[in-house]
Amino acid sequence: MDRRKRKTREAIRQACLELMNEKGFEAMTILDITERADINRGTFYLHYVDKYAMLDSYEEEIIDRMRDIIESNLLDAPTFDNFISTRYPTLVQIFECFRDERDVLDILFKTKGIISIQQRLTELFGYVFTEIVQPLSPDLNKHVPRELFLPIIVSICLGFAQYWMDSNEEYTPGFFAKGVLGIIVNGPSKSNGVTAWRCY
Repeated sequence: MDRRKRKTREAIRQACLELMNEKGFEAMTILDITERADINRGTFYLHYVDKYAMLDSYEEEIIDRMRDIIESNLLDAPTFDNFISTRYPTLVQIFECFRDERDVLDILFKTKGIISIQQRLTELFGYVFTEIVQPLSPDLNKHVPRELFLPIIVSICLGFAQYWMDSNEEYTPGFFAKGVLGIIVNGPSKSNGVTAWRCY
């Protein structure tokens, strides 16, 4: 994408963010967006069919970036435990993406809801797991079925991202990467310091 198109899309996105906070997505019109972005309607339609297609495009851009992150960090993991324990760099980059795309995620969460992107990420993780990772390590699916394991990981990541967006605290991507990896490897109780408990 050339610089002019990138600048126009950024202006549209910024206008959308401002208008979302002022009047909400459903009340926001294309005219509102174009006036705020200082572009004409024709220019908007060169990029998006309508405001709903604009949301789909934002979601697709995030998914594409996630795909690049995941695929660039794949390793030849001989065991399930090794595969999980070496995911820290991947998780750091995922949370860097959440940080960089915080405004867009806020739009998506307030309009399409967290379920939409959760489903897309689960599909992405499932594709990578099935087509790339599992052929290298056939035992990966024997412990917990992929259909259960992947949605849990995605839910944890998005839950942390939602907390980060809603919080005024300063956190780093590494902080959340360690938290997610700790829960995945050790479970929520042990990762919070609970080493023993009684079942009644």
